[in-house]
Amino acid sequence: MKNLKEVSCRIREAVENNEKIVLFSDSDLDGITSAIMLEKSIALLGGESVVYNNNIEKEGRGLTEIAVESVRKEAPALLITMDCGISNFRGVKKANSSGFQVIVIDHHQAVNELPEASLILDPMQEGDNYPFKKMANAGIVYKLSKEILKERFSKKEREFLELTTLATFADMMPKEEDNLEIIKKGLESLKDPVNLGMRVLKKDLSEERLVEKAVFLLNTTKYLEKTTTGYHFLIAEEEEKAKKIAEELKCYYKERQELIKKAEEEAEKKVFLDEPIIFLRGSFPPFLSGTVATRVIRKHKKPVFIYTVENGYARGSVRVPFGEDAVAMMKKCKHLLENFGGHAPAAGFRLKEGNLEEFKKCLISRGVGYEPNNL
Repeated sequence: MKNLKEVSCRIREAVENNEKIVLFSDSDLDGITSAIMLEKSIALLGGESVVYNNNIEKEGRGLTEIAVESVRKEAPALLITMDCGISNFRGVKKANSSGFQVIVIDHHQAVNELPEASLILDPMQEGDNYPFKKMANAGIVYKLSKEILKERFSKKEREFLELTTLATFADMMPKEEDNLEIIKKGLESLKDPVNLGMRVLKKDLSEERLVEKAVFLLNTTKYLEKTTTGYHFLIAEEEEKAKKIAEELKCYYKERQELIKKAEEEAEKKVFLDEPIIFLRGSFPPFLSGTVATRVIRKHKKPVFIYTVENGYARGSVRVPFGEDAVAMMKKCKHLLENFGGHAPAAGFRLKEGNLEEFKKCLISRGVGYEPNNL
């Protein structure tokens, strides 16, 4: 995988030189498991790192310029993004000028160009000849940790397999090739979990049901000062603390389900079925747009663009029918977007509020929502 050895060497060098290392990850399950694995790998080498999970509601998705402000006090430092960064051109540029050296670790599609990071580890980038491109970000960090730790990796292998399995299911990555190998080993380990949090959830559950429950509870959790409750649950070292957080997660899950139900009902009222795409504004919290978009597309089977507006900017999520490519769709109208990116079936975007109607017209005029071979 392109830059795997180079990133490993740079992290080992930072540990040896006692450099400050900041780990900045997405706040979903793929992001927090990635951060935990790299944090534990660095600790096993004798180093320290500071973890930040992306506060999507306040910062937008990924290493945005606002997010850089949140971590600026840590500079100078080596800043490593996980499950984000590949399309955060302005954020990476601002981080560079703020005293950080940036490494991007991501698994999303690169959008034409690459950010100005010192190193990029992403099998989707041009020039990467690694044959399997559909790993969760945690799968990439799993391989990176193995490269970093060398013979010490055996001390963390089972736990890291468990975490990577959770992320692979949570991000709905295909169960094939590298992923299938990890899932088989991870599910075997989850019969008797190494991770304390997973042991707490395990009671009376098969390993498959355990993964399902963990994804429900941990893929979206409450944001605390710098990190999420999901992160703290998976790093807990005391059973009572893990049990307490588990109860908090269950309560938050119920609250979130109520919010999702109301948001879905609101979205359904705004759907115009005579248009080739579903393009609508929600008044619900921004972090719900992806979940709502997923539910809407399951019902209507056409490209869904759902967004919320704040401070003159619209931020939204895209879901498209199987076999179509959300990122490719948005590339056709990229001149109207501040940033965008993601996977083929699921992506996100940000643009000025004043460009919304033109963005919709552009998508339709370029064939989005009609037969895939007309795109």
